[in-house]
Amino acid sequence: RLIMGTGGAPSLEVLERSLIASGTELTTVAMRRLDPTVQGSVLSVLERLSIQVLPNTAGCFTAGEAVLTARLAREALGTDWVKLEVVADERTLLPDP
Repeated sequence: RLIMGTGGAPSLEVLERSLIASGTELTTVAMRRLDPTVQGSVLSVLERLSIQVLPNTAGCFTAGEAVLTARLAREALGTDWVKLEVVADERTLLPDP
């Protein structure tokens, strides 16, 4: 199974074409960069294409932030699954050693 991320696409149109071309069935979405209530967002594209959403905690710098973001994802998207990300360096996105 191919898992794609939504963060690198320059537009929703490019993202949609990439998702269709790849045939992916599961895509990660950064919850800290998303408002699940907005129509026409990345979630709308994923729903229209019947692609399962795997929320992630990208942008979190502490375990506490990541847990809060994961809980918000559960409430907003109704999922118990999350891709956990905690970084120490915003430039490289590497974790704390």
